[in-house]
Amino acid sequence: MKPRPLSEAEVAHAYRTYGALLLRRCRVILRNDALADDAFQEAFVKLIRHGARYRDATSKLRWLYRLADRCCFDLLKRRKQRSERDAQNRAMTLDGPAPPHTSVDVVVRDAAMRILDALDAKDRAIAVMAFVDGMSHREIGEELGWSRQTIHTRLVRIRKRADQLVGATEGSDP
Repeated sequence: MKPRPLSEAEVAHAYRTYGALLLRRCRVILRNDALADDAFQEAFVKLIRHGARYRDATSKLRWLYRLADRCCFDLLKRRKQRSERDAQNRAMTLDGPAPPHTSVDVVVRDAAMRILDALDAKDRAIAVMAFVDGMSHREIGEELGWSRQTIHTRLVRIRKRADQLVGATEGSDP
């Protein structure tokens, strides 16, 4: 039996109750109002499509945060891929590649996205819960059904991987 989709009233209630929080989260992750609006809208489209999972969620806000996170990261990944294609096309028509953008926020965001891209889906979720949401190891463990120690071990591994990626990037500069 196919799960019953959310009713218009349920979607409207989710929007009224959590909409401002989700939009703020998208803005924090993306640091761009237009992109945040796009990710926010995409999250609600997915909510409509996958409403049964939302309805069954223990914590509706956390479920929506995970959904918004995925929408933001997917949007950034699509933009990065498009940007890389555009850069390749420009490089073919110009004497060389365009100079890198000098904005610190872009550099930091790119580094964070490189780190997140290197992680599997579970580790990416753990990283966001720990470093964006500020959740404790115990809270993350409860959310994922894992022990506090498992979360601690995975966070140590995530930090080590991040250090390797950042170190490799810093070491590549002349």
